[in-house]
Amino acid sequence: MLNILTGPENSKDIDYTSEDSFLVHWHGFIDHESGIKLYRLGLSHRCLGKNELYNFTHIPDVLVYREMPYSEQSIRVPANFTGKRYVTVIALNNAMEPSEAVCSDGITRDLSLPEIRNLSLQHGRWSQSIVCSETDVFLLESDLKKVKLQNTNSCQRFCQSVSETPTITDLLPLNPETKNDKNVSDFLCGRVHLYTNQTIVYLPNDHLYLQWDLLETVSQVNDYYVGIGYDVTEYGSPVIAYMSTERKNHFKMRHDGIGSNELFYIFIKVSSKAGLDNIYTFGPVLIDQTPPLGTTLQKVSIENDQIVFGWEDTTFYDEEQTEQIDQIFFQIGTMFYLFVVCTPGKHLAGI
Repeated sequence: MLNILTGPENSKDIDYTSEDSFLVHWHGFIDHESGIKLYRLGLSHRCLGKNELYNFTHIPDVLVYREMPYSEQSIRVPANFTGKRYVTVIALNNAMEPSEAVCSDGITRDLSLPEIRNLSLQHGRWSQSIVCSETDVFLLESDLKKVKLQNTNSCQRFCQSVSETPTITDLLPLNPETKNDKNVSDFLCGRVHLYTNQTIVYLPNDHLYLQWDLLETVSQVNDYYVGIGYDVTEYGSPVIAYMSTERKNHFKMRHDGIGSNELFYIFIKVSSKAGLDNIYTFGPVLIDQTPPLGTTLQKVSIENDQIVFGWEDTTFYDEEQTEQIDQIFFQIGTMFYLFVVCTPGKHLAGI
């Protein structure tokens, strides 16, 4: 059976590459009467015909033309192209009669990195922040979604000192349900802090459940891998080594060994069939399993038929959360309770 395969001998045929060259090998050409004298090979965006390779003159469609002796049945071909190309081979016997042309199933050279979007971490929360890009301004909501703000004068002034757009801007999903007008955008740009790479993501337990979407690429994804490290620089060799998702665009695990007081980073590696890897860093993440704490209110009084109470900045605190508690809810009934919700962790404490 006549076959032309791309890739090393004794290996599977490859359909994608990012290299500057690739191997081609073939087998099955025979001539019982006069024997094989030589082979001719052409690389083009289409399969070539027998006559084109036999009566070869300059053909614009042919990127590479090679002539090899019968003793060779493989050759390295330069890949000075992008997109899909085909290899065609004919054999010539000692009487210089050509065989039928045999064409490969094609190889695609892809230099683009595989990319993911719409990353979500179940139960993950952080404090609201604003992220700036060259043309857009986004509010990063506490549930790890983003909302596009109006590019008002206030937001433009707020973003003037930003030199580059963090990767997180493209990674997070857009919340289609929330829309902010100019007044709201002005207010948010004046009140919410700027996102930094040190913004902590809080989890209420040690169960990780990640999901993401693949941005369409030329070459297919070979696999996804997830690893965990204590430092942002450990993406090359995480403490918890990369684990395959078996090509699934989600990942579940319970990350034993990381304490509730330790910051860690999640690394997501996307590998394409062209042999290119792209690594995304998400974090820092902190497991926050305890509710906020508080001391008793010093004074509660009734003035003009109204209940009046107050507290200091230090009345309510969280031993794990670095940000200040910025949301407080209260309920009044037959007994007095004050319920505090800790943003972004949203754990309740009663007093």
